[in-house]
Amino acid sequence: MTNRARIVVLDPVDPDALDALAQAHEVEVRIRPGHDELLALAAGADALVVRSGVRITADVITAGQRLRVVARAGSGTDNIDLEAAREAGVQVFNIPGASAGAVAELALGLLLAVTRNIARADRQIRDGIWDKPNLAGPELRDHVLGVVGQGPIGSRIAELANALGMRVLASVARPSPERDAVLRERGVERVELPELLATADAVCLSVPLTEHTRGLIGEAELALMGTGSYLVDVSRAGVVDEAALLRALREKTIAGAALDVHSQENGTPEFAALDNVVLTPHIGATTTDAQAKVGRILVSELNAALSGGSATSRVC
Repeated sequence: MTNRARIVVLDPVDPDALDALAQAHEVEVRIRPGHDELLALAAGADALVVRSGVRITADVITAGQRLRVVARAGSGTDNIDLEAAREAGVQVFNIPGASAGAVAELALGLLLAVTRNIARADRQIRDGIWDKPNLAGPELRDHVLGVVGQGPIGSRIAELANALGMRVLASVARPSPERDAVLRERGVERVELPELLATADAVCLSVPLTEHTRGLIGEAELALMGTGSYLVDVSRAGVVDEAALLRALREKTIAGAALDVHSQENGTPEFAALDNVVLTPHIGATTTDAQAKVGRILVSELNAALSGGSATSRVC
């Protein structure tokens, strides 16, 4: 490459990746700027790098007069206006699968935390309270986990749950006999979503946010779940109707929930007032191992895209 491209990094990425990019390009790191500053940064950028914290809207893409690439250093593209990028001829790619193991492990950690009341027990002990009788919860072995979505994350969740002795059901967007055979080989039984919700002792959501999955779990779906069941969400805010979930948790029509994604991040969600909820601040992919892997792929894909080629995980 004869010309050094200008890359603006808008969300935290692995430091080694930044160093590698800086060897061939001009790299500026401006973490989660305000919208006006974001427009100004886009105006002089050849590439923008985001995770989930910054939205690349149509006006950002329009402001990027020399913008060629938007890179999502993780899975999903719900924070990028793909139609605007497509119309502007801006290449968009993400890095699906690299953080699947990290997200899956968090999902199982959240499930254990909410079923065994780990967070509540920790808070009580810090307050000098020992209330063992009211902290009893179910074991996971011999119970049923329903996994909504069987992409890289959902598949790994199913694998981990199988290792714990759980029976695993799955709901998938595009079923086929071939896919059913693969699921059976993994020890997973495919069922339709209503049956999954009605049968599972715990339900884990692992789907992207699309027009088809927005509001996928609402009042009617929560009503299918049993009073002793739990919901774990490591997908995207918007997949669950949060108002309906709040009602279900307050009225104890389900036993509890563990949420890594929230409609209003960087704030205190209403769920924080409830004892039967475990909350984490969208840290599914935040492990040193996952971010190092994402960083290595990011460097390779950006170099390919900026040299006139195409990223292997190009979305548009």
